[in-house]
Amino acid sequence: MFNKKKTYFQKKSKAVQNMIWDLEFKLYKTKEIREEVRQELSNKKAQLETLENQIKSQKEKPTMKEEEAKQLDDRKVFLDKDIQRHIDQLKILDEEIGGVKKSAENPEGSAGLIQQIEALYELKGIIKSYIKTEL
Repeated sequence: MFNKKKTYFQKKSKAVQNMIWDLEFKLYKTKEIREEVRQELSNKKAQLETLENQIKSQKEKPTMKEEEAKQLDDRKVFLDKDIQRHIDQLKILDEEIGGVKKSAENPEGSAGLIQQIEALYELKGIIKSYIKTEL
């Protein structure tokens, strides 16, 4: 005899597996984006270090016009803002990957992609166990 309940839970198990694959793909892409942002941050920090050395040498032995020296200071401000923006992006991506623990500023916390995937694997195991023992 055809068991509708068993078929339903088998489909449910397949749907959970599809959700796992979707989240694993999202985790992969998020890590890829995080690496790109990290590389950009490293480049910006290197540019900032070079610029700071230029500014320091200009203060010791001026070789540029005053206007050009001010432009260096302006570029430093822009680089500082870019660096902070990249740091904030990394923090957001890390929270998306690893989640956020409960804290004063975030009392509920949130599960990251890794925790969601683990929970779905657990759910899949529960469904398979239920199918074997109950149906």
